[in-house]
Amino acid sequence: MDLIFTYYLLPTLFILHDFEEIIFVPLWKNSKKYKKQNQKYTFFGKVSNGSAFSVGVLEEFVILLIISLICKITDNNELYFGFCVAYTFHLFIHIKMCIQFKGYVPGIYTAVIQIPLMLMIIHHYWENNMSLIGYTLIAMILVYANLHFLHKIMPVIQNFFESRYCQ
Repeated sequence: MDLIFTYYLLPTLFILHDFEEIIFVPLWKNSKKYKKQNQKYTFFGKVSNGSAFSVGVLEEFVILLIISLICKITDNNELYFGFCVAYTFHLFIHIKMCIQFKGYVPGIYTAVIQIPLMLMIIHHYWENNMSLIGYTLIAMILVYANLHFLHKIMPVIQNFFESRYCQ
């Protein structure tokens, strides 16, 4: 059971989930169903190039590794808890996206598999103390501010890759 509650499980689960996204987002965005849908929201941002999307995933993965290292060194369960909650929220967003899209959305398979495990991890680290709320808010703000930043920068990276390597 110790392996399940190690600080490095979160980055491991994250990268497995994002492998599904890395592989399928470019293909999915080029599908007839995706193009035909009059989307109110652009799922996964404006980027359609797998390489540009991978740069964003790499940045998030490195941040999660650093957070996990900090949590390990300082034995900070509250910070780890906050990032587990933020990641679990992200997984639930995939379910919402599937309902909106009325079909497969990249990342849903790993989200459905990982949600029970993440809930178990959250339950393990749950303490009845107010600092968890603060750490969770900090983690949510950092994660979603970074995600917003990535959605702005990935199209720039995509344009750079396409102008440099797709001539």
